[in-house]
Amino acid sequence: MKFFIYFLVFFGIGFGHAYGYEEIVTSNFKVVNTLGEEIKSPLAEQQLNLQTSLTNVSDREMNWVYIVQIIDSKGSIVDLNFSTGSLVKNQTLTTALFWTPHNGGTYKIETFVWNNLRDISALAPKSTFTITVT
Repeated sequence: MKFFIYFLVFFGIGFGHAYGYEEIVTSNFKVVNTLGEEIKSPLAEQQLNLQTSLTNVSDREMNWVYIVQIIDSKGSIVDLNFSTGSLVKNQTLTTALFWTPHNGGTYKIETFVWNNLRDISALAPKSTFTITVT
């Protein structure tokens, strides 16, 4: 299953201008602990929650898939996960996926919001963040 998701993320990145683009706005990306407190200096073997707010700016209910891909300094995908849900018109919610880095280093975090895992229609632009784990 993870290979299939890797395939979708790798080949789906270029389809960002499909139907639905920018119908959901992402904001307030944070790395937090299980209590929701922001983590400024993440440590190896510490559970990190990668949190983002999603806002439906379209005029209808939107189903979404929030995807987080973690890439190490060598360019290898070390983690890939997703969650799903729906938003009514003008609704905002905060979603998070957890990741536990096993090694220190610099990691690139890429987040995507798609309508589903079949069509790969982006609902928001890809976001990229960098963190350093000690």
